[in-house]
Amino acid sequence: MTLFRFEISTSAIARGAVKAFSGPGRRASALAACLFVAWMAMALASGLMSAVPLVFAMWIVGPPLAERLRTWLMVRRVETRAPLYPIATQASEVLRAMGVDDATITEIMSRAADGEEVRLGRFDQGNRVLSDIGSIPLFGDALIGGLEFQPRARQAVELVATTRGIAIKKSYSDSRSFFREVAALGRLSDVKGVPKIMRIDRRHRILYQTFLVGRDLGSLMAGAGFSVSAQHRLSRDYPGMGAWNSPSSLQNRTIAVDTLHRVTDGTFARQMEALIESIHQAGVVIGDVKFGNVIITSDGVCLCDFDHARIFTGNTMSFILDRERDRDLCSYIFGSELFGDPQLSAAA
Repeated sequence: MTLFRFEISTSAIARGAVKAFSGPGRRASALAACLFVAWMAMALASGLMSAVPLVFAMWIVGPPLAERLRTWLMVRRVETRAPLYPIATQASEVLRAMGVDDATITEIMSRAADGEEVRLGRFDQGNRVLSDIGSIPLFGDALIGGLEFQPRARQAVELVATTRGIAIKKSYSDSRSFFREVAALGRLSDVKGVPKIMRIDRRHRILYQTFLVGRDLGSLMAGAGFSVSAQHRLSRDYPGMGAWNSPSSLQNRTIAVDTLHRVTDGTFARQMEALIESIHQAGVVIGDVKFGNVIITSDGVCLCDFDHARIFTGNTMSFILDRERDRDLCSYIFGSELFGDPQLSAAA
């Protein structure tokens, strides 16, 4: 009976530790550490029989803790390298490519040269832009007024001019998303088609990354009639690998793929697949692929927003499973040209 009560107690402590480890902030980590120490004390006092729940708990808690530690170490390493990333395009050239008039460019450059961080605009939940400098022709019909702005839930995204160039400034509400994106972009520093890190403020969870001059695919899709809410519904309704080939689940997807073909050219699928393969070959699984994360530039297809990404150091089973889910999600979102179509495979 005593052993039974002990097993119940240690199991409850284990669940508390796991829950705490998955919570945000240092307070959760401190709580998890205290629970773990308490559990070890109980185990040591109870003899060999406690080794089983102890090993089981380490099996549960160990992998996510190791992943977070590895991610933190990667961010620390990236933090020292960030100033080494070259900014190939001058800020004035980027502003001119955005369609900003010469008088506004001169004013922005003067303020930035004095060390001021000049905010050019903010991106809302639907990737629409609230401009701080007047007209920005690049964004076209995605420009909105202040009353239309819908704040993002998990991070603030701004377009700023700094002494180092034009940057996307992302301020994160949670540390996990911040660390994941910094670690992913650090691993992908040599991959063409993803943003490069310009500066990191780890204390305030702020990441500055290069601005990809182009339009996000989500805005182009919305302009062609497939609304942002329909895009969110498509992502939300993804049923999992190989489970989306029933006719009842394809109506919204069919509309999405038809719209995609109208706003992109014949090279999109090939470029998108090659980019995702390059990301996977670098040991990064994206985890969140959607229209709003794809940027169409003059140089081709780019991908941003890696705050759901996971980093792998080898060809492990977890990596293979997550990679295959990435591929399946891409086929679901962007069409059967990418990585094959489970519906076609089932019919074959």
